Order: sequence, then C-alpha cells, then structure tokens
Amino acid sequence: MEFSEYYVAYFDVLGYKDAFKKSGDVSAKLVDAIEFSIGMMKDIVSIVNTPIDNLTEETPKIEYKIFSDNVLICCKNTNDTLSTLSLVSFLRLVATIQRVFFEGYQLIVRGGITKGPLYLTNDFVGGKALIDAVELESTAVYPRIVVADCILNELDSFKMQNGLFKSLVDASCQDLLVKDVDDKTFLNYIMSYDAWIPFPQNGSQIEPVGSYEELEKNLREGHQRKPIYKPECLRDVFVILKKHKDFVEVKIDEFCQSSNDETEEAKRLKILKKYLWLVSFHNKICDHVLYKMPELKINLKSEFNEQSLAFDVSAG
Repeated sequence: MEFSEYYVAYFDVLGYKDAFKKSGDVSAKLVDAIEFSIGMMKDIVSIVNTPIDNLTEETPKIEYKIFSDNVLICCKNTNDTLSTLSLVSFLRLVATIQRVFFEGYQLIVRGGITKGPLYLTNDFVGGKALIDAVELESTAVYPRIVVADCILNELDSFKMQNGLFKSLVDASCQDLLVKDVDDKTFLNYIMSYDAWIPFPQNGSQIEPVGSYEELEKNLREGHQRKPIYKPECLRDVFVILKKHKDFVEVKIDEFCQSSNDETEEAKRLKILKKYLWLVSFHNKICDHVLYKMPELKINLKSEFNEQSLAFDVSAG
C-alpha cells in the first residue's frame, strides 16, 4: 500500500438527515435531486479529465467517491510545473460543482478542501487528507466549503515563483476565494465561469468555454487581474444571484416566526442562523468589484414578538 499526495475536497448536503424524518415524498425528492446533481458532476469531471492539447504533460485526473449525500473529490498533486494549473483548476471545479448542486435543485452543501497523503483505489479510500477534509467540514458551521491554510499557503508560494504564475493565481482566484469574518476562507460558488473551465449550457449540455491559451495570452498582455469574461458569463452571474436571492428569502420567511416552545425555538434558530449567513454572503457577492449588482441584495427586517419575547425576521 502506497500513499500519494492529493488535493481533497469533501462535502455533504445540508438538511439530509432532517428530510428522512419527514414524509417519504420529501426524502424521495431529495434523493432524486442529489442523484441529478451527481450526474451533472460526473459530466463536468469527464470533460475536465479530457486531455488539453497544448500541454505536453498529462494533467492529473479528477477522481471521486460518493456515499449517500457525502461527496469526495480528489486530484493528485504532481509537484511539477502543472501544479499551479492543477490546483487552481481543482478549486474552480469544486466551486462549479457546488454551484451546480444549487442551480439544479437548490441543494446547499458544507465541506472542506485540503491537501495531504491519501490511499485511493476503486474499492477503498483512506488517509490523513480525508480525515482533515472531514474535520474541516465539521468546523465549517455554515453552508460553505472552507479552504485549508495549507492550500492558501501553496497558492501564495505559486505567486512568488514568477510573474505569470502570480497573474494566473490572482486572476483566477479574484472572485473564487472569499474571506469570512471568522478569518476562514471559503469558495464562492456564485462566481463567473472563466475561460478555461467547462460549464453547463442550455440546462444540461456541458461544453468547454475558451482555452488555456486564451487565458495565458490575456495574462501575458498585461490584463493580470481579469480572467476572460465573456458576456454570457456575467449574465449567468446575474441569473444565479437572482435565483439565490429568491431561495434565501423564501427560507428566511420559512423560519422567521419565533416559538414559545424552547426546543422548537432552539431548532429554528440553529437553521435560521445558516440562512442569515447566506444573506451576508449573498450581499457580499452583490457588492463584489467584478459584479456590482446591488439591486439583487437581500434586505432584512426584524420585529419584536411580545408573545414569544423574541425577534421575528423577514426578508423583503
């Protein structure tokens, strides 16, 4: 048995356990939603694993394992000149998959991304990287995929190598990584797709957009802070921000009413806190320098409930 160093992402779907405590229809719909999203994920991974013509070396393949609502995505660290491209592509891939999970059936996920030794076969997966990724997920608290410090440090080391690597990391990560108020960095799944990551078009068809040569040319010509944004990419951002706004507002209203029952109130607040976090995240993306869509921000209102002696929250 031999361990190899991998980039590892692990996430699960929020609300999975609670769905099975409800009616059979609710749990069946959730399973169908997860199955559809996983199918989309497989299509995207298949395209990402297609060799890139302009690279003389073969980029490492994306591998994955799925159990119930738990998804593990892995990419071997080659420790060569392709490491920069592999890591940045891997991060954007995971964010793309997170976006697909939301766009298809409004599935919200929580997880972590790290790097470390992993043993991976068709039948078995194990190692410190998996343990660390699962631990990251457990500490993420909110619906976000947290990026470990070792990944951030590696990105910083790439920036120090030469101008092109720095430009590559800066350009591709400008809208990808978000630092939270608790100093944790997480993936922005409401992102524009850049020119070298495949993304879904027309609902189900997956097609690659642009090429690595285009991105490299863009960087070499001095546009160091801008990936290649095509008009349809920003339109996609507007569409998903609108979907995200509608979804979060509905969820806020669903859990807005306080209760006199202490047990029910504790459960409600635990769930509501996650959606309030999504409000903060959503509004931050609306204000992002690349998007500037303040008209899609979510406004909250609170009102003191004298009967429950608590504040009711609503979106509008």
